[in-house]
Amino acid sequence: MNRFPVFRISGTPRERGRQFGQLASEQIRSNVRAYERAFREGAAIQWKDATAYAAQFIPWIEQYDQEIMEEIRGISEGAELDLLDVLALNVRSEIITNLGDTSTSHKADGCTCIAAVAPATQNRETLLGQNWDWINLVGAGLVVVEIEQPPRPTILMITEAGIVGKIGMNADGIGVCLNFLRANEKALGVPIHIVLRGILNSRTLPQAIRQVTRLPRGTAANYLIAHREGETVGVETAPVRYEVFYPPDGYIVHTNHFVAARMQAEDCVRMGAADTYLRLGRASKLLAARQGSIDADCFKHIFQDHAGTPEGICRHGEATTSESDEMVDCTLFSIVMNLTAGTMELTPGKPCENVYETYGFSQNE
Repeated sequence: MNRFPVFRISGTPRERGRQFGQLASEQIRSNVRAYERAFREGAAIQWKDATAYAAQFIPWIEQYDQEIMEEIRGISEGAELDLLDVLALNVRSEIITNLGDTSTSHKADGCTCIAAVAPATQNRETLLGQNWDWINLVGAGLVVVEIEQPPRPTILMITEAGIVGKIGMNADGIGVCLNFLRANEKALGVPIHIVLRGILNSRTLPQAIRQVTRLPRGTAANYLIAHREGETVGVETAPVRYEVFYPPDGYIVHTNHFVAARMQAEDCVRMGAADTYLRLGRASKLLAARQGSIDADCFKHIFQDHAGTPEGICRHGEATTSESDEMVDCTLFSIVMNLTAGTMELTPGKPCENVYETYGFSQNE
């Protein structure tokens, strides 16, 4: 597979959005078509209902950060799409979990995440990464974006085109990965992808944690956050409750179920996603064997692991008789970030079949 398209945007929030919309118009439109189908076939949601529901999140986004909402407006203008179409992309996790038919909707995305810091790492580096597993249908809409936004830090992230925040890092040494979770509670609040952008707008780890916890959230997730200073935390969230946990052994592994004791009562994944437990245990076991010598190659080895295939860490997926290959969950990219060096390595598609390629900030090129 080819490298991901790379787009660089700058200027005011509205200008940044317009640039993103213009440069990635093809991929954004692809994502709108993909989610229109995914909502309908995977969760029994019609697009008109999805966009109407997404509109209810505008006050939450504006309360959280007006610049982010301005950027979304700019994306719709640049891509020449209705604002609610672009908004639905940014609220797609909440649409699926809060509106979806639970008997048919896909269980999760975000999948297997790992962070490791000194003294667990070989060269005292801060490493962060994940395999991102989701439906094949959206793979064509993935892009890498560098966002220059002074006085806020420059961001380098991989995202679904049209979505303002996802998995990546910033020039001040903050990085974030994501595990989608499911909680019993459903509510309006700040959408997952807006929170991810808030984290990437942060300069310090305490600031990043506050970006997760300061307002209620639209659905459940785990945010695995690290800083190049050598610290990492996980923040498990339901719409209202949350828990922050620290790595006792210098590394954290997280998959798609709640692990913090006080959050487990919120969990409704436990009823139907057995692979999340294997992935958590398997990655933890492989990391423990490398305690003190964990490096980027160790991360890559774990992300290529096939124990439990086709539902292992490197997820290949299999279509059932009722779904097409495009609706199958599989690994769409693998990412390893070295926050100490300020670089990210990415594979388009499964890491067992593709080579990791390096992406960095343009100022360092």
